[in-house]
Amino acid sequence: MELSELKDRIIETFSGNQKDLENILQLVEQDESVFPFNEYEHLICNCLDKGGLTYQQYIDIRTEYVSSNPNLWIFEISAPRGFGEKFAQTYVMGKCSRLQAPSKKLDETYSGEYDLRLGNIKIEVKASRAVDSESEEPLYMKAVSENTNKKFLMNFQQLKPQCCDVFVWVAVFRDAIILWVMGSKEIATHPLFSKGQHRGNKGNEGQMHIKHDNIHLLDKFRLQGDNLEEAILSAFNRNTAL
Repeated sequence: MELSELKDRIIETFSGNQKDLENILQLVEQDESVFPFNEYEHLICNCLDKGGLTYQQYIDIRTEYVSSNPNLWIFEISAPRGFGEKFAQTYVMGKCSRLQAPSKKLDETYSGEYDLRLGNIKIEVKASRAVDSESEEPLYMKAVSENTNKKFLMNFQQLKPQCCDVFVWVAVFRDAIILWVMGSKEIATHPLFSKGQHRGNKGNEGQMHIKHDNIHLLDKFRLQGDNLEEAILSAFNRNTAL
């Protein structure tokens, strides 16, 4: 159930007087919502007050919404470092016990240019959240599901293929998390890779905008099953062969 469907579900469940419902919807429409007191909170409280929605029905709707949108909390992470490092890197490391955080002890030349290691393989983790590209709402309001029909956008930025062997990208939807595992040369030569992300950048740093109409171009890199180690080794071997 997406956010756009939640209002319809509440209205469909309302069993009270139709005139009461019309008045409630008018009040909600005229209300100037301020987080966390939004239109859904206003709608539910009024429906409960009018006796057209029971507490148990509210709990049932809430349970269904939460269970169908398990990743919404990730869209509420505001700090880029909190999302990219604390969430994404932790999530990836949880998928493969052999992954290690780099250090001077493991790599004397290490200076923070990549995120993880698998043996001698240098790995950069990037993450992005899929959002409705036509919405100006906060992230948690415009988050989309994997099978959405809406136009959506994810931006993977500050990509430096010259600094790693393998990229692991974490794509977060409201109901799914996808991993793409790619060799750094596969990114550097990808038609969607745009160099020169920042003005004056003279290196190979760039970005990739993944949208509803080009996401299929990454299908061959998508992690199938749970064997992330095997996918990383495969991407490394492809990278070496290029």
